[in-house]
Amino acid sequence: VVPNPAEGIKNKSDLPDGTKYTWKDTPDVTKPGESTGVIVVTYPDGSKDEVPVTINVTNPATDADKYTPEGQDVNTKTGVVPNPAEGIKNKDDLPDGTKYTWKDTPDVTKPGESTGVIVVTYPDGSKDEVTVKVVVNTDNVTPETQPIHTTLGVLPKPADAIKNKDEMPVGTKYTWKEVPNVNTLGEHTGVITVTYPDGSSVNLTVKVYVDAVAKENNSNNTAQVITKHVAETNEKKTSATPAQQINHSEKATLPQTGAKSENAAGILGLAIAAVGSLFGLAADKKRRDK
Repeated sequence: VVPNPAEGIKNKSDLPDGTKYTWKDTPDVTKPGESTGVIVVTYPDGSKDEVPVTINVTNPATDADKYTPEGQDVNTKTGVVPNPAEGIKNKDDLPDGTKYTWKDTPDVTKPGESTGVIVVTYPDGSKDEVTVKVVVNTDNVTPETQPIHTTLGVLPKPADAIKNKDEMPVGTKYTWKEVPNVNTLGEHTGVITVTYPDGSSVNLTVKVYVDAVAKENNSNNTAQVITKHVAETNEKKTSATPAQQINHSEKATLPQTGAKSENAAGILGLAIAAVGSLFGLAADKKRRDK
């Protein structure tokens, strides 16, 4: 772990406010032993001093020396003691087998904010204590997080990381407290502040995936349904409607109707011809009788 260069300056309190401390060259802390580093002291007027210091790198004696747990706000409902592990932001960085307990059980009997202390116990038995804010929601709604996907350079909406937005009270707001890196492909993290209508808030750490090709987030399932519906509608538009089917049917029967008319006319013509023949025969017979 590269030490903070300010720790190498003994008389910081005598220096003017706004003085900055940086390493001239990052010291090598990869192996135990002593080395020399140079701290650049930059004053508010822009002038600088360089201070050589000795850096002593030692082997950490315990897990508590090796690791630094980071706290985050814990959100819960009235009467529900939250899991203390939810108050540790960087659990993935801590060794397997690490345990988390409340030093004192936080008060969750009424809505509001309070503090709690989480005891982090490492596999070797060493411990750290982390103070966190415990938020008991007025509306008894605990926000649930979900991973979100985006593409290079596109900052996603923080609300997309809240799985149960529909259950949250009207007027709840979502903002980025720690903006995720969206300029590099891969998995990143960000911190979202969920602010309730009563003014209370909670900070949540979420995973943000930057993809080369756009992927749909869980919150976009509705869009998939709409697309499918439109496709079905277009497909239905290409097939005949009942009215069109009727018209086609009528057109199909028109030639048959015409054929029937022609047949009827032919039969009528034959009947007239037959009657005419009868009248002709009768006339011939009458002339012969005379």
